[in-house]
Amino acid sequence: MENTNRLSGKVVIVTGAARGLGRDYSRYFAMDGCHVVVADVKDTSSAAQEASALGPKCIGVECDVTSAASVEALVKATVQEFGRLDILINNAGLWRGLAEAGLLDCPDDIWDIAWAVNVTGTLRATRAAIPAMKANSWGRVVNVSSMAAKSGGNSYGLTKSTVEDMTRGMAREVGDFGITVNCIAPGISAFEAAGSQLANADQITGSNPIKRFGTSREQYEAMAYFCSDGASYTTGQTLYVDGGATS
Repeated sequence: MENTNRLSGKVVIVTGAARGLGRDYSRYFAMDGCHVVVADVKDTSSAAQEASALGPKCIGVECDVTSAASVEALVKATVQEFGRLDILINNAGLWRGLAEAGLLDCPDDIWDIAWAVNVTGTLRATRAAIPAMKANSWGRVVNVSSMAAKSGGNSYGLTKSTVEDMTRGMAREVGDFGITVNCIAPGISAFEAAGSQLANADQITGSNPIKRFGTSREQYEAMAYFCSDGASYTTGQTLYVDGGATS
């Protein structure tokens, strides 16, 4: 894939980016000319080096999105290094154990950490980022939901439907400052399927209008649109990138 530089010079934080889909998003942002801050509770050095090799300078910062102090330190480190913050990708999330559990049978420990990361973590990271975006009268926040948000049948989907509700509320509060807040809701990706993390993945995609797994690149393209100047009049929206699974 060629570097496009369509977001050249933008400074991006991607949470949950040390591995998996978040790591891919970081690579694609770097290829589009962004300085990427790879944020994760796990070691970020390898992912940051990988992103830097594809574009401008990128750095890794250890961050726990369940901690207000940690996300505030993340934003501070970003501004100190690059002088600004333009884009926040709220990718950090947990779903193992939640997708299998219903609502009444979900263990308390799994429920509590999932809400702390998926919902409160998204809120805290956005709270920390908004002042830096206000300083430049421009900003883009992209939250990550899931097609499970429309299922209503498990605890994971409930956390993600809440993220979609928060997206609309956040958008209303920051629109006057040149900041948009949108959300993507991916379907099952090739990454998840390859890791055998969903036993019935083939069955689910087989009933889709587009009968295949999605790719991290396709998810990223939705993010890139929301981050562009072309989306300056688009806010509070959730785009389902799921092969038509929820259509």
